[in-house]
Amino acid sequence: MKTPGSRYLSFRCTGCGNCCKDPLLPLTDADVRRIARRTGDRPAEFVNWVDRGGIEMDDEPEAFATVRQGKRVMVLAHRNGACRYLGGDNRCTIYSSRPLGCRIYPFDAEFTAVGKLRRLTIVKATECPHEMDGQTDPEDLRELDARYQGAHESYNERVAEWNRSQTARKRAGKAAQTTGEFLAFLGLS
Repeated sequence: MKTPGSRYLSFRCTGCGNCCKDPLLPLTDADVRRIARRTGDRPAEFVNWVDRGGIEMDDEPEAFATVRQGKRVMVLAHRNGACRYLGGDNRCTIYSSRPLGCRIYPFDAEFTAVGKLRRLTIVKATECPHEMDGQTDPEDLRELDARYQGAHESYNERVAEWNRSQTARKRAGKAAQTTGEFLAFLGLS
């Protein structure tokens, strides 16, 4: 019996760059570290902060950090309508250091406890003129998904720790801290 969505294992990116233009990409602290090491850019140069109205993440409320401006999520900054690291040729200029969310896109996979592909869908966050003549290895996808999930779990634990400290500050009559202080808390400043 075929796995639901297994036909998507033949997905092939055509390099249009649309996925780097339209959807916003939430970042983890590991993503930010990797990009900063690769580029030499300070996180404040490539991280934007988005509230719940600016990004569809209703199923991931744990990714929102409480900062002075309200609840915000870190996303990769855009410039001129695209990711700041998208080159003029629609190719990623930080490809080997790109965020895990970019690496797994456009796949949304679910695996069994023993690592077997249970379900696979294609995220429809933007127009994607893909081809269906590729070969995605389910094992490679499982390993990438495990890295992605692990990074997000670890990051969300740090966000929860931060949010508890901000709740304590508010109870003590103090304002929430800033996005810069959040980056410092993560060891990113």
